[in-house]
Amino acid sequence: MGLFFSLLRGGNGGNSASATRMPKDTESSARFSRQFNEFIFNLGDTRNAQFIEENFPDGNRLLKVGQILLQRISGYQESTEEIRAAITDPTPENEETAWRKVGPSVELLVECYQHAQTVEQVIPDVLDELCNHVDHEDSAATDRSRGLARLLADLMQNAFAFDALKASIPAIQNDFSYYRRTLSRISASQNDDIAKYAISQDISNKMSLFYAYHNPMVKVVVDSASQYARESHNEQLVLDCLSALASGSYNTVKQSKADSAKSERLCVLVLVTCCVLYDWISASGVGSPQSTINAKAVLDLISQRSLVDSTPADKVLRANCKTIR
Repeated sequence: MGLFFSLLRGGNGGNSASATRMPKDTESSARFSRQFNEFIFNLGDTRNAQFIEENFPDGNRLLKVGQILLQRISGYQESTEEIRAAITDPTPENEETAWRKVGPSVELLVECYQHAQTVEQVIPDVLDELCNHVDHEDSAATDRSRGLARLLADLMQNAFAFDALKASIPAIQNDFSYYRRTLSRISASQNDDIAKYAISQDISNKMSLFYAYHNPMVKVVVDSASQYARESHNEQLVLDCLSALASGSYNTVKQSKADSAKSERLCVLVLVTCCVLYDWISASGVGSPQSTINAKAVLDLISQRSLVDSTPADKVLRANCKTIR
């Protein structure tokens, strides 16, 4: 962790240009701004992504799988008409038609749920590497830290995007609700083309809980991060790490030091990610006076920037935090 922070710390102490531009009546804003220098100004550098691809293949694979699932969810085929017909006139023919239509959709929802479980397992590994396993003799420490920051942010971006899509498709909840109500008949079907869509009652129950949340994928990430911080007894270390990354991102964007538009966008993504995770890991939340991340300064900075599609970054932040509204 020592080298990680040494990579982040600014060399000019309290003379940071961004610190002098912070609101005079907010002492924590100035402290937040000058805490670390613009560590991730070139977060968009292809070397960072290459480092993750070579050293964290599981995380890299998850990103690719997540992107594929997002594309498939964006083309979700609802079963509203078929289900309505099966409910209004529950003949065997109408029910089979509904099951044939809803079955492939449920298979996709199962894949998304399973993907979320895999993300849940990877998040502690990423945080552990970021917070504890930076080698003082590692010549690639900068690439490693930037790469891990980008991996964490990219995983969260996929989560933001998935939840936004899920919220925009009410049929997901309706289709799965009908599927669960008729699951026993699907399982008992003598038609193999229908029975193949049956899943276990246990998985069905877990998926129901997962999709019941308005932000199911983000919840998986924050719950996993919170559990890691709690069970590893490293809560303060994780919060310090998130604060450091947020500070580096904030300074980079505030001082217009990003080396490309892509890097700046990634910095905004890292900043929002750190704020969301901090909010759920910290007992008092990121919006409290005790927070080492100044939520008001962050909101002011990102309010005119888009994050997921055309959704403003500050709206994404507010929607996923408990102490920022």
